[in-house]
Amino acid sequence: MKIRKWLLGALLLASALPAATASAATGASVSSITASSLQLNWSLQPGEGVVTVYQNGSYLATYAGNGMIVNGLSACTSYTFTVAGGSGYATTSASATTLGCAPAPTAPSISYTSTYSTVNLSWTASNAVSYEVYKDNVLLGTTSGTVYSFSGSPSRAYSVRVVAVNSTGQTASASITATTQAFSGTWINALSGNIRVGGAWSNTSSVYSTAMNMTLYRVTSTGDVYVGSNSAYIGPGQTIGGWYNLASNQPAGTYKVVLTSDYAITSGATLGTY
Repeated sequence: MKIRKWLLGALLLASALPAATASAATGASVSSITASSLQLNWSLQPGEGVVTVYQNGSYLATYAGNGMIVNGLSACTSYTFTVAGGSGYATTSASATTLGCAPAPTAPSISYTSTYSTVNLSWTASNAVSYEVYKDNVLLGTTSGTVYSFSGSPSRAYSVRVVAVNSTGQTASASITATTQAFSGTWINALSGNIRVGGAWSNTSSVYSTAMNMTLYRVTSTGDVYVGSNSAYIGPGQTIGGWYNLASNQPAGTYKVVLTSDYAITSGATLGTY
């Protein structure tokens, strides 16, 4: 007899509790969307009168009825609203994006020029108020203009991405590979006799060996005349320096040396005699 009373009480208690899959409200939806507000709707289940509403996971309100107006929203922003009952009840959700989005930006059309040490970018785009510039997936900076320059090393290929951003945060991007040129520099002097060039050469590559090539020309009224050349081997990441002989027993005149290298650079050179 006591066992039957206990079972009957347990059954009555279980019938009074909500099932784990029951919903206090169903059919969440949104309507009447503007740039700053919307109507959030739901359907209360029989016997339910109050629900809790969450906006993007944060508490918004406790509300009685089948819907509410949500104000104070930001333009062109995505929101998710969740309507929940008491503990043990399932939830119902709806998502919407407010109005007020500016026209979407177009993907930039990018072009570039380069030297051995600099990449100069330019691009065209529409409906954008700012641009983010990335080199090898690292943000270099943000600009409101349509040109941007960054430093590089000789004979390098850089992955460049420009992201156009409009006034409401929408984006469009484009990417290119920008390559720097090999190093080249020229020094001129009036000399005679035995001619040499001196300086310090630095290999900007930590992986590859390279050479600094030195070519001497005599400058004449009809064009440059080849006189002689030399080269210096430079290991990865190394800097070397010294004097390098280019020609001997040269008549008085104007001479120029042209230095070239795939990876090595120099801050200056001296064309002299020995």
